Amino acid sequence: MTSNPGEGHGVESTSSRPAGIKSPPDVISKFLTTEGTTLLVKGYAGSGKTTLALQLLSALSKRDKGVYISSRVSENKLQHQLSWWGGTGKTKENERTEFIDIRLGTAESMLEEILETIVSEQRDSGLNMVVLDTWDGLAKEMEEKERLKAEKTLVALADSTKARMVFVSEEPGKTTMDYLVDGIVELVRAEEYNRIFREIEIQKLRGTLISQHKYLYTLLGGRFRHFEPYSPPAHPVGKWFKPIEDTEDAFSYGSPDMDLEFGGLGKGSTSVFEYDGNVPYTALRLVETPAIVNALNFGRGVVCVPLPGAGTENLASAIMRATSEADVRERLILTSQGDPATLKAPFYGVGTVDPVKAGQRISEFMEMVRGKSKRGGVLAVGSVGALEGAFASKLDALLEQVSFLISNIQVRSIDTLLLFMPADALLRARLIAMSREHARFFIKDGSAMLMGEKPRTGAMVLEHSPEDPELPRLTRIV
Repeated sequence: MTSNPGEGHGVESTSSRPAGIKSPPDVISKFLTTEGTTLLVKGYAGSGKTTLALQLLSALSKRDKGVYISSRVSENKLQHQLSWWGGTGKTKENERTEFIDIRLGTAESMLEEILETIVSEQRDSGLNMVVLDTWDGLAKEMEEKERLKAEKTLVALADSTKARMVFVSEEPGKTTMDYLVDGIVELVRAEEYNRIFREIEIQKLRGTLISQHKYLYTLLGGRFRHFEPYSPPAHPVGKWFKPIEDTEDAFSYGSPDMDLEFGGLGKGSTSVFEYDGNVPYTALRLVETPAIVNALNFGRGVVCVPLPGAGTENLASAIMRATSEADVRERLILTSQGDPATLKAPFYGVGTVDPVKAGQRISEFMEMVRGKSKRGGVLAVGSVGALEGAFASKLDALLEQVSFLISNIQVRSIDTLLLFMPADALLRARLIAMSREHARFFIKDGSAMLMGEKPRTGAMVLEHSPEDPELPRLTRIV
């Protein structure tokens, strides 16, 4: 975390690539498969309503024709704002979509044109879907009774022509349209940890089961992409990533996304990753394991105090799948609470009675693997939760030992310390104060989130990479 790309800016992330971008939530797409359905898309200005509507239109107009009716923006401006949609002309995204500009008419003439367009397109080409952007821009020019009549007419027309119809609106609060349409989704803003998050809220979808009402989404790359709840890979991974070279000042995280967003693990520094109780260990391991594997594959020594309850054997198995037996035997030490007399490499007992002796033991471990390292510098990975659990009655002595380790690493300037710390850790404030970097894991709308606090980064969704599920994919909320 030695560099700060800023919130949503800086170098383009690997996660901004088009590959893997998902459509709007499957439940919305499923809802729109029913002929004659009407959907109201609401949200504040700049929330991505048009982007969402166009992606729905593209997905549902593969065979039959779609119509985009605009009362607020020209076709050229739309293509400029969303290059994936049109750019210089027809693309596979819009080849079956007709753009109709009704910005210059009166409310009455525009409504008449909308009705004529829907009827004629349905008769001539088998109309599949209509997007009206924005409806409230027209409706505000009508008297209340005329507006209600127009809305009833449009909804009835969708039913009679069997065309799906999407109304885009920036009107806050409930309107008459809310009670007439079959479905409502709203794009909202939420604030947490002094960051702005984008959420799509599914308010109603008649005839469709809604298992989750809110999802995070991003507009990265000019596309609407929502995020499903975090889930670990269904099976062990058979391949592994290519090692990444360290820089002059930092160890690599073993992940292009992590290195890009956080700048690597600074030599001579301590990086603290804080997590709350809802974050699963498999999400934390997306940061922990690649860093360990990358260090071993480049000949560095690694000493690790695993997270409590994480399954030390599972961690060792993941590491061993990606490194040679010689690397594990010579340069990896995983501490264990087992009987030291029966433990075999890479497991070593650290003791649970005296923090001073445990601290000395960890220092000895670091010197052991340093002596067998092909490169100078050792990666130390520690679990604050495991240490506090082992020495709960001697926290002052534990803090003294951790402080001593941090100071030694800082003075030597060749090692680095990566700490995983629960949000309710008793030593939290002191450790954050002593660290150079501090990041935070948490869960929001079911998605695993990661963001830097020191230095500050934007909020990012943490997922398993589709190319290699042992690696993290970070996607910014923009």
